[in-house]
Parts: sequence; C-alpha cells; structure tokens
Amino acid sequence: MITRPCSNEPLLDAETGHTYLCVHGHFYQPAREDPFTGQIPNELEATPFANFNEKITSECYRPNAEVGNFESISHDIGPTLASWLEQFHPDVYQRILASERIHTQCYGISNALAQAYNHTLLPLANARDKRTQILWGLQDFRHRYGHDAHGMWLAETAVDIESLDIMAQHGVTYTVLAPWLAATPVDGTEPYIVPLYNGRRMTVFFYNASLSGGVSFDWNLTNDADVFASSYLPNHIIADRFVNGKPQLLLIATDGELYGHHKPWRDKFLDYLVNHGAPEHGFEVCSLERYMSMYPAIREVQLHVPGAWSCAHGVARWNFGCSCTEGDSSWKGSLRMALIRLAGRSNLLFEQSTRDTLKDPWAARDDYLALHNGWETLENFWIRHGKYSLASADDQAIKRVVQAQQLLEAQYYLQYSFTSCGFFFEDLDRIESRNNIAFARRAISLIWQALGIDLQRNFVRDLQASRSWRTQRSGADLYRTLPSVARDLLPPFIK
Repeated sequence: MITRPCSNEPLLDAETGHTYLCVHGHFYQPAREDPFTGQIPNELEATPFANFNEKITSECYRPNAEVGNFESISHDIGPTLASWLEQFHPDVYQRILASERIHTQCYGISNALAQAYNHTLLPLANARDKRTQILWGLQDFRHRYGHDAHGMWLAETAVDIESLDIMAQHGVTYTVLAPWLAATPVDGTEPYIVPLYNGRRMTVFFYNASLSGGVSFDWNLTNDADVFASSYLPNHIIADRFVNGKPQLLLIATDGELYGHHKPWRDKFLDYLVNHGAPEHGFEVCSLERYMSMYPAIREVQLHVPGAWSCAHGVARWNFGCSCTEGDSSWKGSLRMALIRLAGRSNLLFEQSTRDTLKDPWAARDDYLALHNGWETLENFWIRHGKYSLASADDQAIKRVVQAQQLLEAQYYLQYSFTSCGFFFEDLDRIESRNNIAFARRAISLIWQALGIDLQRNFVRDLQASRSWRTQRSGADLYRTLPSVARDLLPPFIK
C-alpha cells in the first residue's frame, strides 16, 4: 500500500539527480471457459483447486490485493481475467479497483493500463482486428475503472507501427516495450517518443532487461528486498545522469503472476520492496504515467518491428514457428492459416448478411462488447447501429435483428480464437491450442444457427494440416475430441 506522502512534484537534490523505480505487473489469464456452457472444466493440474484461475487467485491475486501492492505498482489486468474475478472473487476484484482509485486520489494520475482485449498478437492481426482489440480493451477499462486509459499493454509487448498508430488515434499515449525493439541504442532510464502517421506519436518506456529478467528467472535475486534495493538496483543507475542532476527511471516489467504464483512469497518481497527497501535506499517508487507527467519524453526513437519480449525472431513464435520453442513448430503456421481462412469466410458472410440491418457492420462489432457483456441494452445499441427502428419492426425485421446479433456473437468468438497462448507453447496438443479451436467452433455454431451455412467442413479439413510432434494428433483430431453439444448447434459432422 502507499505509505509515502503523496506528491506529484519531481524531487531533485541540488547536486544529484533523483532516481525512480517502477515495477510493472502484467496480470493476465486467458479465457478458460467452455464457450458453449460458460463454465471452466476441471483442470486436474491445478489440484487441489478446481482450475488454474482459482489456484493463481489464491497464490497471487488475493495476497497482492490484500497487502495493497496494486496501489504502488504500475499494472494492467487482462479483461478476461477481470471478468472472471468480478464473477467469482468480487472482493479481490473490488480491492484491485479500489487500489487504483487510492493511487489516483493520491497523485492525481492513474497507475493502471488497459490491455488489448484478447491478448492477441497485434502485429499478426489485420488493421480491422487490431482496431477491435484496442477498442474493446479501452472500453473494458473505462467500464471497470470509470475513466479513460492513457496507457495500454500489448500482449507479449508485441508491436508494430500500425498498432501504435491505432492506439494513438483512440487516446492512448504510452506503452511498455522490450529494449531490443529500439532500432538504435537507447538510454533505458528515460521514455522516448515514437513518431507515427500524420503527426501522431506514442511515448514508449523500455524496461530494464537485466533487472526484469533477473526478477523473473533468478530465484536468489528476490530472496531479500533490502539486498535487492541496496546491492542490485544501484548497479543500474547511470552515473553521468546521476551526477549531472538528471532524473532516471528503473523499470522492472514482468508477468504479475510472478509475485506469488510462479515464485511463492514474492508478493511479500514486492510489498517490502516498494514500501521499505527501495525508498530507504534512495529510490522513489513511481508509476509510469506519473513519471511521464513529471518528465515527458524528449528524444525520438525508431523501432525494430515487428517484435516482442519472448521471441528472438520478431513474432515468428506465434506465426510460423521458430527455435524459441523445442520440437517441430510448423503446426503454428498451419493452425493460424486454418483460423485465418475461417475468419475470412465468416467475415464475408457477416458483411453480406447484415448489409440490410446494420449501418456499418464493423463499427457495430467495435461497439459489440458492451452489448455482449450486458453493459448496454439491445435497444440502445440498435439506435446507434441499426438501419431501422426496433419499435416499428415487423416479425421478419426482428428475425434479421436476431440473425445480426448471432453473427456479431460469432465475431466475438472469432476474436478469442486468436488468443496468443494458443501459439506460444511448443506443441499443438495442449489446452491452450484446444481452447482456440473450441472458440472457433463456437463461431461456426453461431453462423450455422443464423444462416444454416456449414463452415465446419472446410475448417476441419484445414486443421488436418496442423499436427502435434509429441502425440501426432492433428488439429482436426483435437476438434473431434471437443466436448459434445446438442446436435442442432453444429452442422452434421462428416468424417
């Protein structure tokens, strides 16, 4: 929790520059629910908990919320995680939101960032899907926190210029990137400006790779917060900036689940570090937005894109595969192509079938999250996006409204099918890839119910090309082993 006096004034000694520490936690869980039932199947690996969401909540989200760490650190909470916490652990959810309010009341500025909605690798998405992912993430943030987000976390810090430009168009002013994504050497203790199209710009913070990697992967580094603050942090101060009275920021960016789940008891390390260890050794704990408000970026930087923080080959890890994961990774390209082809067929049907009901189908999709989540009524949604009034619609017109809503729902699940987790790991035959395929099947079902058109046959045929190098099962095999549903929800299955 915040234990220091609240101030947004920069602190500078007459002779030496002030040094700030920001710890950013990226908190995220993919949607684990069966898209037909809305329930998470039991996950035996999480025993004694019913599923990993429950396990990680007990080990990480709850203890960090209870001790007040969300008040002091910079953080982003994935929309799929926030939705689950809101439903199943509302006390933890409310504590996290309250922590952001406390920080905002204290400093007049937020310490929370939005997140592109489905943790999609945005550089691999087309412009229309990038826009939807960014807008849904911003809408979700606004609904939960009650104000607009100024920062946005990109899944895997995966970035390209088009994504940054779309973010800037919608009010995002800063993000966090891996330092090797800078095209030229940078001073990682200050933010930079990335020039975009038509005069737009984005502030980027490059995290300290050595500190972030050490905190993530070196158990000994986080044994003692006092030792960490007195011995490790000072080694990363730039002496010239310090003696010349220039401020500098040390940014540690990691998965938030590190603090308690991946590393037991590190929630306590984090608590002591931000409230005692760092301040007592000359580091002022600060959020990214607060630092940016005091010391705006001055210098420009060009980026080496596309790139991400967990791949040495651009974004190949989530595209056609690379040596960042063991084994034959060619299944990734085949799975992605099957999903892209399904999305292409679905998109064409969506446009053709809603042209008489929706003013702009893609603008309607961009706004659909609020309707899906019950934040907006169908009547209000239709006033903005429908071509005719619901009040005066006859039976045939109402049927077209229902059809349009089913097709929008299909678009919703198609977005889920590109969740990055399905392409991150080494093998196809894992729960993450199966979940992506399951979300695609839900979209196929909705299109079948709305239009009576079978997209299943071609999708299963395309999935045949992706194959597990461990079990030899294909994507089509995984599709066939998904939980059974009512016969009328899917086209007849032809083996």
